[in-house]
Amino acid sequence: MSQKKAGSDSNGDAPAPERELPVTVFCGFLGAGKTTVLRRVLSAGGAPSDSGRRFGVLVNDLSDLAVDAEVLGEAREGTGEKIVNLHRGTLGGVLRREFREALETFRRNRETDYLLVETSGATHPGAMVEEILACPGIRLDTFVTVVDGLSLLRDYDGGRALWALENDAFSGAGALLLAQIRAASVVLLSKADRLNRAQAESMLAALQELNPYCTLITTAYGRVDVVHVVHTRSFRPQRFRLGTVTEDDPGQYNLGSDVLVDPRPFHPDRLYTLFNERLPFGIYRCKGWIWIASRPNDVFVFNQSGSQFGLEWVATWRATILESQSEKLMPEEVAYLHTFVDAGDPLFGDRKCELTVIGTGQDRTVFLRELEACLCTPAEVAAWQAGVPFADLWPKTVARV
Repeated sequence: MSQKKAGSDSNGDAPAPERELPVTVFCGFLGAGKTTVLRRVLSAGGAPSDSGRRFGVLVNDLSDLAVDAEVLGEAREGTGEKIVNLHRGTLGGVLRREFREALETFRRNRETDYLLVETSGATHPGAMVEEILACPGIRLDTFVTVVDGLSLLRDYDGGRALWALENDAFSGAGALLLAQIRAASVVLLSKADRLNRAQAESMLAALQELNPYCTLITTAYGRVDVVHVVHTRSFRPQRFRLGTVTEDDPGQYNLGSDVLVDPRPFHPDRLYTLFNERLPFGIYRCKGWIWIASRPNDVFVFNQSGSQFGLEWVATWRATILESQSEKLMPEEVAYLHTFVDAGDPLFGDRKCELTVIGTGQDRTVFLRELEACLCTPAEVAAWQAGVPFADLWPKTVARV
């Protein structure tokens, strides 16, 4: 990991005044890696920890599916952090009132002494920052923008193409990304392991020109030292000059979301081929829980960001546990599992696919049709029941959440 600092302001570690709640915001475009960074920060410095920090976490998602909040909640279960989920919109838009109320709730909670906020990738910083600055007893300590290095290289000439959007504040994803970079006191250039040294240095130079006051850090797999994103006192309100955004509406950037929910499994070969060969340019993000016919025991978290996609193993379906291990369980454990399985599909139990698709309107419509065509047909479901093997191009070893 490399680091480059600019500006003459010092970053202190002075404790917050009594009853003042410091906040770090994690912003960044869809799929940049905000949740991965947040998980790393919590693992390194969350309660209980040697640092004594007691984090509160607020996770925002544009979609009806709160994927990031649920994955984070499962990963942090039993650690004592208070996690609040606000989805179906942005914090500076339709969720502005709920965001204000959540900030006040965290401020009053004596068990939280530092708040981490993960925004939706479609969030414009303007109205959201205004809310934080206007909330008594809340201090915006650090504003972190995570920038996808691969997307910046591929779509925006390493960042140099963003200069052309200087006076085009409300049209397209590039203008939104530019606003997120300009708001930051810390910029994390993610996926740096996929860049060579010359590419990384060129992008760091371009980002420094776009925001000369920020600290720049390259990162891979979300790894960042907590001291660079927590208690930095690096955010300066006087430098926040994005203008007033009265209502943050992702529609002005031609962004929206749709959700696919279906109990049937995906055909592994068709799903793999779709994302490899026919993924529209306007699909920025696809994420959620799926199962595939060739691996019916496994609950997978599916993640797509730009041209990158993959599976993460997260659990075993309860239906599988009942089918294969009922004799090893206590009667009360069997009864508990049945409450979930019996409430699901008569054939598949609690197995189901839930995917949110975020992107431009026309591309979402086309892509959803293709995604639905990747679900197993009645004949393929019958083959699955009979134990017929399926072609499966997915790696045999997948990451574990």
